[in-house]
Amino acid sequence: MRKLFITIIALLLILKLTAQEKSQKKYLTFDYQLIVDNDAFTFDLTQDQYYSSGIYGSVRILKDSIANAKVIQSYQLNHRMYTPKWIGWDRQEQLDRPYAGLLSASIANEYYFHSNQYLKAQLELGWLGPGALVGETQATWHRWFGMPQPMGWKYQINNTPIINLNLTYIKPIYSSYNFELTSETNASGGTVYNNIRQELMVRVGELKPINKSAYVSSSLGNKRIKLPEPKISEIYFFYSPGLEYVFYNATLEGNFIGEKSIYTVDAIRWVFQHRGGVMLSWPRFDLGFIAYWRTQENASATRHDYVGVRLNQRF
Repeated sequence: MRKLFITIIALLLILKLTAQEKSQKKYLTFDYQLIVDNDAFTFDLTQDQYYSSGIYGSVRILKDSIANAKVIQSYQLNHRMYTPKWIGWDRQEQLDRPYAGLLSASIANEYYFHSNQYLKAQLELGWLGPGALVGETQATWHRWFGMPQPMGWKYQINNTPIINLNLTYIKPIYSSYNFELTSETNASGGTVYNNIRQELMVRVGELKPINKSAYVSSSLGNKRIKLPEPKISEIYFFYSPGLEYVFYNATLEGNFIGEKSIYTVDAIRWVFQHRGGVMLSWPRFDLGFIAYWRTQENASATRHDYVGVRLNQRF
């Protein structure tokens, strides 16, 4: 863990120095992004279940453009945690899904096509299971804040590598200044997540085209401007229903590499998801709040909802 920490710090320093060198240019070339998902952000503050927590921190760098698109490359650290409906359960027969903890890093290329389309290809590498130490992290966090201790991490999905390829493709169907209807397709394949989801998104407000919108964090490459009082450059509400088909989900069905997990459940193949939220953008900063509602992912579970917060700071 110490070597990993030193490596991460060194990488961030190198990227920071690179950003400082580029800061003399007249365009924004670098940003930090933080995404935090948690069911504690809902109005039910006692909720701590299913997809209980996700933290994603990344650095994003503007690369040389290709003939028909702007290109941004990102380096990201990922933390995800899954728990049953009640973390106080300590017997296997009480659980309605396995515990699962994931720690990973990813690299991605994002393509902002001049034809107003968007494509993201991400490779994620890491570890699922006790070796990720997510259970210990949750126990420590709950102890610090006087919250109930999780009792069932002994039934978590066993150690296995994370090797996943994730793709996102977005194409507007109809666009105007204050209304847009968009198709979004997401697909994942690998050792943990194997699914495809199709969404139809409606955006309403003061909009930019999708290839220039805060929705896909596209502001790198914009000119550096200094304003006495930075004005909001984009603000809108959106709603996006989606239908997902799950081929295999290792956080539920267990690892297929390594020693077999002692407790698994079958995944429901068809899952409905609804997303809705608000996005705001300034010349150097983005802020988004997104609420998620998902139908049950396995037979013994119930539906789930959580909220995500997204921040971008550009340099």
